[in-house]
Amino acid sequence: MDLLNKIFTGGKPKDIGYIEEAQSAVKIVDYSVEKGDFSQLNEKLDKLPTSGISRDKYVFDYTVPTVSCVSSVVAMIFLVGFLYFIPISFGTLLYSDTYDSYALIGIAGTIAVLVINIVCITRTISAVKFSRRYDSYLNVLRFKNIEIIDDLSAYSNLCNEKVVKDLEKAIKMKLIPQGHFGRDNLIFIVSNQVYDAYKEKQAVYDRYYRKLVEERLRMKERTKEMQAILDQGQMYVDKIHDSNAIIKDKVISQKLDRMEKVVSMIFHEVDINPAQADKLGMFMNYYLPTTEKLLNAYIEIDEKQVKGKTLEKSKKDIESAIDKIIDSFEGLLDKFYQEQEMDLATDISAMEIIMKQEGLTE
Repeated sequence: MDLLNKIFTGGKPKDIGYIEEAQSAVKIVDYSVEKGDFSQLNEKLDKLPTSGISRDKYVFDYTVPTVSCVSSVVAMIFLVGFLYFIPISFGTLLYSDTYDSYALIGIAGTIAVLVINIVCITRTISAVKFSRRYDSYLNVLRFKNIEIIDDLSAYSNLCNEKVVKDLEKAIKMKLIPQGHFGRDNLIFIVSNQVYDAYKEKQAVYDRYYRKLVEERLRMKERTKEMQAILDQGQMYVDKIHDSNAIIKDKVISQKLDRMEKVVSMIFHEVDINPAQADKLGMFMNYYLPTTEKLLNAYIEIDEKQVKGKTLEKSKKDIESAIDKIIDSFEGLLDKFYQEQEMDLATDISAMEIIMKQEGLTE
């Protein structure tokens, strides 16, 4: 039991104060917004205990190499250019006996260049699509040691087979260098250490997760209360997205993209794990109103006709604060998952005892 806890939490003590930390962040932001003074905002947020994700990193970012994008653009230009030579070459072949051999060479060369360019463009398009899909997996797996494939499928809106194929590709590309699948591709594990724990008690893990998936299927129909929570979450996600459309600054736009992913991730967890709705509901009650206040404050300042050093400084202070709040709440979300994984260790131990009593394990 202690060993499992260490594996899932990195040997770190269980922290039950993440809601209190969220409350502290809200009070700091509320005070700054109420006073219209953001000069001390970042200094106060820096004093909060949580500042980002603390777990070991097993899942890595992926972006399509610039060289691939540039080569595809060049390939498109060549593709269009060489299309011009096809009718010329065919015309020469049909109407000229003198140059028919040159026409055949021209046709063969043009087709070869077109095929090479099409392959290059297709590969880049495929890489871009994979990058977008992988980004959705990354949002989940950077927080977790084990994830159910069905849940990844639900979050990414892709079929299980596509998710498995993408994860296999990610392992080969060293994006998830220690990635492993459980039996029948039911679960995905991101580290060798957790995979070793799984292999040691594979029958117990497999039964536990099959039971979990069966329970999810039975609870597939959402209650009205759950749907109301998810609708509220979508409202906030839309608010962040709309604010991003209003704000033209590229730096803060990247921050809002990151923020939107965190909020979506939290409500996804509520959707697949309704038992955590109350806890995450409290979490979101602190996080989302605070986010909305900061965004409204930034937009209000940004839309003022009269600009000045004070207003520009306030915008910069809010930008930095948004970054720190995202870091803080990603850290809080990580603590939530650490707590879940400690509960998982307890459940696995209980399942093992039950299976021994039933004579299903040695």
